[in-house]
Amino acid sequence: MGRTSDTVQSTHKVVVFFDICSSTTILEDLLRTENGRRWRNLLIGLKRFLVEERDEFGFLIYKFLGDGWVLLFDAKKIRGNQLVSFLTRLDGHYQNLFHTGICEVLGGSEHTIGITAGVDEGTLVRIIMNQQEEFIGRALNVAARLQGAIKQKDKKPEGKILLSKNAFVLLKVESARIRSTLVERELRNISGGEHYQARKISLRKKK
Repeated sequence: MGRTSDTVQSTHKVVVFFDICSSTTILEDLLRTENGRRWRNLLIGLKRFLVEERDEFGFLIYKFLGDGWVLLFDAKKIRGNQLVSFLTRLDGHYQNLFHTGICEVLGGSEHTIGITAGVDEGTLVRIIMNQQEEFIGRALNVAARLQGAIKQKDKKPEGKILLSKNAFVLLKVESARIRSTLVERELRNISGGEHYQARKISLRKKK
């Protein structure tokens, strides 16, 4: 085992855990047609978008999970409308990458196209482990569970985000500009998660 550094710090972050819908089935279909490289190119395109946005908002691209990322925002610098605008552009950018680079080789296959995201805020413990920056804390777990819970009662989860009530209040989401719905979900392995209430926001305008 590697040594853990004695450097331990607490930091207040807004955690965004986002995932690509139907990523497993899309990748399987691409590999079946020997087009796996197109998925790699799409992920690279998403990463470039995140790097460009990071320069403006100063968030940390913390983890890549194979079909999504964990992003950490400074809780003192980001506001709700900014975050929703960023996630809306992210969802739109993914759709553009998909339709320009992947659609043509999947034929008539139907897939759910878009991203889903969970958002929470709280104190994270920052440590250096094996010469890498790592974070631990409840907000990471809650954001991940919220992202996974979007599909529980939503047949069309693409372009949807769930925010904890704490994150919704901290971010000062302007309800006059951004519509949200109070929903209840079950968050497994989270204290108090049996009947967890959160705010759901759609990143897409209803047609």
